[in-house]
Amino acid sequence: MTVDSSKFDLAMKQYLLTTSRDLHKAINSRFFYLMVRLFVLVPPKSPGQERRRIADYLGAPAGNINRKSKKTGKRIGTSRILRRVHLIVQAKAAKNPTVNLNGGHGLYGKAMKAAASALMKRSIASVGYLRSAVVKSIRIYNRGFTQFQSPKWKPLSKPASYRAPKKTNSALVAMANEYGLPQENVGIHKGTVAHGFQAVPGFNPTAFVSMRTGVADNQYNRVSEIYNTAMQKAMDDETTEMINHMTEALLANGKVLEDNGISIK
Repeated sequence: MTVDSSKFDLAMKQYLLTTSRDLHKAINSRFFYLMVRLFVLVPPKSPGQERRRIADYLGAPAGNINRKSKKTGKRIGTSRILRRVHLIVQAKAAKNPTVNLNGGHGLYGKAMKAAASALMKRSIASVGYLRSAVVKSIRIYNRGFTQFQSPKWKPLSKPASYRAPKKTNSALVAMANEYGLPQENVGIHKGTVAHGFQAVPGFNPTAFVSMRTGVADNQYNRVSEIYNTAMQKAMDDETTEMINHMTEALLANGKVLEDNGISIK
């Protein structure tokens, strides 16, 4: 990521001078909040809506939906209607001889059904892929971090093996509400990796995280722009949060001094 962190760095230095927490704990906490903010800012805003959009796009009929069978004269069932996903799969097969079955005449029947189903599932599951790496980076600073918990059925009498669902992290809920975003989860993909370490007590406590995602070469610039924009916004907003926190603390301290008869000019 390429961002302007100058304002964030300055605010962070001032914040560390005013906080009563140990430096390494303050750094880890701030890094955690920064990455949670990045998580909610990386698009799409609504993973659920994006999944529905993809499903509707791929599942849209690509031919006459009222077509009738030449053999029986009956209307062809919905499961046999030509859809956009079939055309996409056929085009991909034509470009890849190893997949292009049936003597080079394309995919049909069970082979087409399986290929179309796989493409549909893969496309829908890929929604939120870029957030997946962020989730893994957050867990470096909070191993128990979970995404939003959807309502789950609870048994009237709890069996011995029943475990109550984990609570959603309050910071995540608060930031989603701050930006007016829905509380929707994304899948955690094997193609995303995050490494890093927490700050530890010492003279110069340092926190670090590195994220890696697998994308096509022609998507590199687009993905970089997505991450850069989201991270810049996260840093700017987290800077404002720190400044507001320090301002409130300063005003509170001034009020205490005034209440004790000490005037500040």
